[in-house]
Amino acid sequence: MTTTHDTRAGRWVAARQLPVDVPLIPSATRNTLRRAATVYAAVWIAGALLLAFGNNRAGVLGAGMMVPGGGHLASGHVVHAVVAMLVFVSALLVWWMIGAVVAPIVVWVGFAIEATATAGHAHSTTTLVIITACLIPGLSAAALSVHAVRHRAQIARARTINTELSAVRYFESAVPSTPEPPVAEASAEDLAHLRFAVDLALQPLDEFAGFDRRDQFREAALRYQLSILGYALSMYRFTHTPAFSGYLSEAQERAVLKMGDRRVWGYWAAENAWGRMSLDRDPVENRDNVMLTGWQGVAVGMYESFGDDRFSRPGGLTYTWSESEKYEHDFTRLAESIHRNMKRSPYTLFSCEPRWIYPVCNTFGVNTLILHDRLHGTDFYAELRDDIEHAYEREFQRPDGRLIGVRNETLGLTWNIWASEGVSLPTTYWMNAFLPDQAHRAWWLLRRNALTYDGERYALPRNAGNRCDVGSYSFGSDSFSQTFLSLSAREMGDNDVADAAFAYVDGKEEVTRHSGVARYSGLSTQGNLYSLMARFARPSVNRDLIGAGLPAHWITGPRLAEVAYPQVLVAKAVTDGRALDLVLPPGSACARTAVVVDRLRPHSSYALRGGIDESVVADSAGKAVLHFDLEDRTVLRVEPTW
Repeated sequence: MTTTHDTRAGRWVAARQLPVDVPLIPSATRNTLRRAATVYAAVWIAGALLLAFGNNRAGVLGAGMMVPGGGHLASGHVVHAVVAMLVFVSALLVWWMIGAVVAPIVVWVGFAIEATATAGHAHSTTTLVIITACLIPGLSAAALSVHAVRHRAQIARARTINTELSAVRYFESAVPSTPEPPVAEASAEDLAHLRFAVDLALQPLDEFAGFDRRDQFREAALRYQLSILGYALSMYRFTHTPAFSGYLSEAQERAVLKMGDRRVWGYWAAENAWGRMSLDRDPVENRDNVMLTGWQGVAVGMYESFGDDRFSRPGGLTYTWSESEKYEHDFTRLAESIHRNMKRSPYTLFSCEPRWIYPVCNTFGVNTLILHDRLHGTDFYAELRDDIEHAYEREFQRPDGRLIGVRNETLGLTWNIWASEGVSLPTTYWMNAFLPDQAHRAWWLLRRNALTYDGERYALPRNAGNRCDVGSYSFGSDSFSQTFLSLSAREMGDNDVADAAFAYVDGKEEVTRHSGVARYSGLSTQGNLYSLMARFARPSVNRDLIGAGLPAHWITGPRLAEVAYPQVLVAKAVTDGRALDLVLPPGSACARTAVVVDRLRPHSSYALRGGIDESVVADSAGKAVLHFDLEDRTVLRVEPTW
């Protein structure tokens, strides 16, 4: 039965139980592990044959094939072997961080060759040979045994959790959650912080002043900052100024176009080369890179939701390597790439860096499909819905409900260090748009297992992941994680947590102000942009914008089209399809000024309240100029006289 909750339409739903029929190793992961084990077994057997029947050098080479540094270990050079293994572990870390699968391969092969070349100094013993031969098989067996013990414990916890979940109900908002989404008026403080994002976006396309420049491979990369910039601007337009294009639309457009700069997407040429052994630099037509196609796809879909399809036209998204090498794509090509890669992947979810699958990044890929389906009538998400649900619950979730934050598509392996609340919170936030039952369960589990309340605020566990600003890689402060806690809590309808977390960050962080622009000085650019999303959020707002978009009359009704920024700011702009209501504070000094309104009925008369003239007449293009005296809070209303 449809009901309402804090003005949202929807229904109360029993919480989704955790599956307890979970196999020790999920099916796709099991197949991947089996293939990896088969390849290693073949290499191990070849090495064993060289050890058993080859000469001294061949035997050292065979030992080196069995384990990184094995040639040194079997030869009695234990210190050299330890060094080789440490270097190999570092190479694995490099592979994870930047997708360079060649790094561990080169290290393994290199040390095998080096040990073979120095085999004349070998001091081999039968014991060392046996240790070398059994090291990886033994560690693998031990790891499997530990995993089995932990798996049983997680199943037991899942049963306990399910007992508690049986009494839990949550409110699943309809899509849209209301036929007339609420539109609020921005405060002076809201506008000052918003101007930080607007000014970032409006600078020339080839300039990146104000963006953090750490690296282009990991979380602080420009592509993430630009995407979040687009989300923040979209969220403000949706909740405060749906009937305004002007400088906000231009800012969104530039945030998208900047992604085509080689300094933003050029990382892919390197990652595809050392991760897939391919010299193809195309950032869209490939097997991976959801960290671009998905993240940018959501920004484009949100922008297009306001009625402008420029990025769906051929060449609308162009990635420039040089004047002679450009990759011309569009919104549909992004969605097709995501859809194709999800269908190809045995996990359904697919890689960011080559061979590394992150469920959080795939939420952007899924939401891109939903946006494209809504805007263009495709069925990309509908075709994959069941597989996506299965992937998140069966392949990327432990039995006790904890997120598996990353999995290697080649080896099937994962680790717990990438499963903190700093990873699960954004996954929950973006998942609410397409798997609300899993998202609400994840939120309930986070409140149960991680949040503690001290009477003033809700604290997350004090671990490195929750005390890191990923936009700058700085450690020590929990402001970034509290910002995302506020954003996620608001989306899930937990206003108490959202209010407390936002107030904590707002009270803790120093605000730097310059020429009417405000930002939190202790937060990275990415952190400031997420804080804007939290500032302008409401329950289910992301679910609404992605799944439903704007009401039709917001797209067709009168719209504020042009204002002089930053002299004139827009705190509110909304239409009922016929009239237009505006609240316009000054960005600088008060003065007589004018704005342009469009989407009026051509040659028709409209009454103007709050302006110099009492009425205006639309021209043949449906535009009219409104003259008024800009005051501290100028309220204008344009309504038809017919």
